[in-house]
Order: sequence, then C-alpha cells, then structure tokens
Amino acid sequence: MSDKENLLLRLRQSVSGYSPIQQKLGEFVLNDPGNVLYLTITELARESETSEASVTRLCRALGCKGYTEFKMALALDIQRGQPVHRGVDEIDNVVNESVQALQDTARLLDRAALENAALALHQAKSVQIYGVAASAILGEYLHYKLLRFGKPAQLFSDMHRAAMNAATLSHETLVVAISSSGSTRDLLHVVKLARKRGVPVLALCNTPRSPLASLSDIQLVAAKPEGPLSAGALNAKVGVMLLVELLTTSLIALDEKYSEVSQQTASATLPLLL
Repeated sequence: MSDKENLLLRLRQSVSGYSPIQQKLGEFVLNDPGNVLYLTITELARESETSEASVTRLCRALGCKGYTEFKMALALDIQRGQPVHRGVDEIDNVVNESVQALQDTARLLDRAALENAALALHQAKSVQIYGVAASAILGEYLHYKLLRFGKPAQLFSDMHRAAMNAATLSHETLVVAISSSGSTRDLLHVVKLARKRGVPVLALCNTPRSPLASLSDIQLVAAKPEGPLSAGALNAKVGVMLLVELLTTSLIALDEKYSEVSQQTASATLPLLL
C-alpha cells in the first residue's frame, strides 16, 4: 500500500498512538474530512485549536511532504468513498461494518510482514498463543488452525498461567500475542517475560502504535471498525480472523506438508460425524 493511499484509514488506525495535540488534530480531520479540504493550513490550525507546526507534523506522519500533498491525498480518499454506507437498519449496519473491516484490513496489509510472520510460524518448534477476554476467542481460532496443520501450539487466556509459561520458554518458540488495543497490562507483562528469554513475538492487533507494538518483532494490524459497536463485536474482531486465515494460507505456500497434514487431521474427525 502506497504511503499516500487510504489516508483516512491509516489516520484512524494510528491516531490513538499520537501525542495529545496530534490526537486532537487527527480527530478533527476524521470528524469532518470534507470540510478540511477547503481549509488553509492556518485555518485548519485555528479551527482545530492546534498549530501550523502540528498540522505539518501530522502530514509527515501520514507520509506526505507537506499540507498540499496531504490535501491531495485526502481528496482522493474522499472520492473513493471509503466510509461504510449506512444500511436501512442495525442488521444492515453490522453486516456493512464487518465487510468494511475485512476490506480495510486487506488495504492495510503489509505483505512483507505477513511473509515474515508465516516464516516465523513455520520455523518455530512450538507456538505459544496469549490473549485475554475476546482476544482469547481469536487465539482459539489460531490454535485450531495450527492444530489442523500439526503445529505444536498452546493457548493461554489466564495471564497467571501465561506468565509461568513465558518464564521457561526456549528461543525456538514463537509467541503470538493478540490484543486489540495493544495496551492490556497483564498481556504486556507476559510478553516482556518472553522477550527476556529471547523469544520472538508476533503481535496481532488493531492498533499500529502501542506498547505491544514496541515489544514485538513482527506485527500484523487489522482495521478498527468505524461503527459504534466496540469490544468483542464481530466488526472489531473479523479483521484479525482474516489475518489468521492469511497466515495459515501462507504456511501452505511455504510447505505443502501443511496441506497434507490438514487432510489427515480432517479425516481423523470423520468417524465422529453422524
């Protein structure tokens, strides 16, 4: 994805990791991007109650050389019509927001990071998956997929047990830490323990700039939903499910044995079906 593509999407993903002043400016742009198109840099600084220097820093953080380039990228983004079209009722809205989360995750995808993550999974002797609350459900999905591939893996949703596990890991292990915010204190404690053991960490999250990101060797980011539903909702989690699916697809591309093992494990369950 080009630095100047999907500007609003990248701003929405990153704004929570900015300084308070940059957050204020970023939220102002996100709340009314169409109006920002018609503001000079001085007007935007005044309207957002920030400064021209803050506007310039935001432009550069988004990959633009200056305010003119920022407004061109913003205009293209608005023209593409990225925001979700609201449905006739809440059912339509949930469906649309979930579809949008999948599409936005695809736009955000760093393919090089995905390849590195798949290679790290492939090379690891075992995989330890850590996730709390709703993130543990996503961990269950990854655990199931790895079990289908015959990859040794454990899932920990209790961070006390996870801490004991992390304190004894070998460097041949890969830790997969799942957190939407990347700021869950208990999870961060466990990841720090793993890092002290020299264990590589793969993060799956919805926030590119977070404490978890700074502790991770590889990070894959799923889109944040635009809608009002939050923690645990499908549109907040479906992007990470897509990342899990892409990871396992990439594993098969690395080694066909995963496809063969997947068929074997599927066959093992056939006698259990009615």
